[in-house]
Amino acid sequence: MKSLRITFVLPVTNNLPTGGFKIVYQYANELVHRGHTVTICFTYSARPEVYRLLNYAGKIKHRLFPRFKNHYRVTWFKIDPRIRLIFDVINRNELPNADAVIATSAPTATFVAHLKKEKGRKYYLIQSSETWWYDDEDELNNTYRLGLINMAISQELVEKVYRVSGVKPVYLPDFYNNREFFVSNNVENRSNTVALLNHTQASKRTKFGMDVLKDVKKLVPDLKVELFGAYPIETKLPNYFSYTYQATPAQLRDEVFGKAKVYLLPSVLEGWGLTGIEAMASGAALVASRIGGIEDYANDENSLLVAPDDHEGFVSAVTELLKNNSKRISLSTKALSLLPLYSIEASVDKLEKVLETMV
Repeated sequence: MKSLRITFVLPVTNNLPTGGFKIVYQYANELVHRGHTVTICFTYSARPEVYRLLNYAGKIKHRLFPRFKNHYRVTWFKIDPRIRLIFDVINRNELPNADAVIATSAPTATFVAHLKKEKGRKYYLIQSSETWWYDDEDELNNTYRLGLINMAISQELVEKVYRVSGVKPVYLPDFYNNREFFVSNNVENRSNTVALLNHTQASKRTKFGMDVLKDVKKLVPDLKVELFGAYPIETKLPNYFSYTYQATPAQLRDEVFGKAKVYLLPSVLEGWGLTGIEAMASGAALVASRIGGIEDYANDENSLLVAPDDHEGFVSAVTELLKNNSKRISLSTKALSLLPLYSIEASVDKLEKVLETMV
């Protein structure tokens, strides 16, 4: 296909590892590798008004004191140097002219909707039901009706956006990077270790997951827990917990997922649940909530799915896989056999087709 000028619009970065940002960075890297011109813009104007005023003051500070500009970089993910990064965008004319401009979150959709025509054909990559941005869900639903070309990463989101907007969005499934996540440690001979994400969003259910594992410990005395996340731990951990702070992909693959028999994913809201498929690719069996997004790649043949917030159900499922190696290995083997369906190459192929036919 012909080379395109593509702009991704993200909320302002705090330089912490997050799934939504990671997906965009991976899209950008693959697109520039294929010969496209890619820009990533981080905008303060995507934030609700109360944040915008505070961040405008922050932008003035950084422009007046150049030494602070060293903070404007992405250190946790390797972005191709051919990609142009524009930080602190407030005015819409700061975006380059392009063939396509892609909003990547609900507030950025509103920002993109008001761009001039020369900034590119307008798209909206819907990565989750981002209710946390707004006091009223109607405000979120309005972003699906802005007239952008909606692209949703899960079947559940496809149905929700269709129901709200009356226009069926493009299904653009997420993916994992098979060059970063693969089985590096033997699946069969793992110790009784469970991996769990630490996150500040209540919907991720970190505390719930920790409570589940405390009860699993009563049934599996040699249990160890590999906790990981982008945020500092605010409470004292039991001595059988280890914490990897801002883990690199290699650390996640080898020292977290690669050590674990089980990855516990008790979220009640996920756009797709990227860590779940990364854990599966690293050989961990998945125990997760039976919710949309996760169900795009996890099913009763390759995972154990439990009703959200079912404490006893999660305790039982995790314990079963720690004690029953045969079942755990069977689930892991089936999961690994399906992973080629979720490659970055397949998703970028589809994105290119969407951009080429609709630009």
